[in-house]
Amino acid sequence: MTMPARTAIRIVIALSALSLTMLAHAAEPNCTQNPLDGTTPPKRQFMLYPAQTVVPFYQWQSNNGYCGEVSMIQAGLNHGQWVSQFSARLLCGTGLLQSGPRGWCRAHNNQPHHNAQLLLETPGTGVTGPNDYANAPACLSNARLAATTYPYLTGFHNANGGVAGYQDFLSWIKSEVLAGHQVTIGVLLQGGDDPQYDHIVSVTAIGTNHPASDASYHGEDVLYFDDHGLYNLDGNTPGDINPAIPMGAGSDNTRCTPYIFGYTFDSLARTRAQANRNSAQAYSIVIPGVFPTDTINGGDGENSSVTITGHNYGFSVSGAIDNSAGGPYLLPIKVTIPRATYTNGRANPRDPKAGWQYENSMIGSAEDGTSCTNAAPRYRMRPLTLKATISGLTPGAIYNLYEYTFERVEGIGAGAALAVPTENFNQNAIMATRRTQFTATKTTYVHQVRRTSKQIVVFRAVPAGAP
Repeated sequence: MTMPARTAIRIVIALSALSLTMLAHAAEPNCTQNPLDGTTPPKRQFMLYPAQTVVPFYQWQSNNGYCGEVSMIQAGLNHGQWVSQFSARLLCGTGLLQSGPRGWCRAHNNQPHHNAQLLLETPGTGVTGPNDYANAPACLSNARLAATTYPYLTGFHNANGGVAGYQDFLSWIKSEVLAGHQVTIGVLLQGGDDPQYDHIVSVTAIGTNHPASDASYHGEDVLYFDDHGLYNLDGNTPGDINPAIPMGAGSDNTRCTPYIFGYTFDSLARTRAQANRNSAQAYSIVIPGVFPTDTINGGDGENSSVTITGHNYGFSVSGAIDNSAGGPYLLPIKVTIPRATYTNGRANPRDPKAGWQYENSMIGSAEDGTSCTNAAPRYRMRPLTLKATISGLTPGAIYNLYEYTFERVEGIGAGAALAVPTENFNQNAIMATRRTQFTATKTTYVHQVRRTSKQIVVFRAVPAGAP
């Protein structure tokens, strides 16, 4: 049996009038990055995209925010699986639930447990405090996604320190996008307080005037990313709340959520102090290792300071894990939400940019994001329609599509990992909830199911003759 091609897909198109579909107008006619921070991304001849288009996803803000979890959810959707923000945090296996052990909020002046959220750096590598916490390598492994992290201790080609280190980080991002991978990075917020990163975002594209095969740093290249709706606009004024339904969704034509931001590589490089100037743009990336600093990431959950040398952080997802001998055999699968979701019997409105990629109801109840809670959202979305599109098929060949559905996540460490095979999918067919066998009539196949947002739904597809 011929294995499906695993060559990275690089989508490169000529840019005409900033043709990024992600930058299309929302309900509010001025819903772009420009009204928010005065910055307009310059046009570039070529656009470089990951193999699967990254569609914006709106995050919950409570419990210190779910930006890392949403970045993992986006990568999962582009590689065949759905998981809610509530379950995504549990997949990390820390035992900290959403904001810490039960009773934490009340005992700590309603402050969420910082270490419960998905962070980019790895414990025990000299860049955090002494305590364990949710971290990208552990979370992604438990989610059964194949991923690598930026080598912040050694750098990609150069040590991650100073301007040269910053450029090394951007070169790594560009090389991963060119390989077709989905990249997540840490950024600074204008007005933030962490010396390394305040927010976690998903890279959607890179604009360049240089050859598409050139992964080197060019200061005039443009980095585009989805900020998961953290910034929004009430008219032309930045909003100060993040409601469960994004601003600008449905019939809301006075407010909007831009999602997509774009800046040149050179303009993103900032120290913490520079990123906080009144004239600064909304987002920056820290110049690493300029001087010893402290961090609240990986502390004891109460924002205690630990002195470290600052770094840049990111992870890159290449697909679902397939360690099959002679493989990989997995076919590319993209999961989308093709129609309205329903909460408590009512249809949720479509967001102009994220579509139905948001979760209503949200965890907690405070629209300013200050809720500190372990309680699950009051309502699950029911039904949640998931559309799985399998690509790379050979017409006439027979394939098996496996679905693995879970109602909850339990366990600590690797014990929280999804019970999904990481090899020999046909030999492990008994692990699947459902199997659909089909004969391909063209190079793609579409399969739709109706589930609820509480459930975790994972799809894997392999040739019928694979192990």
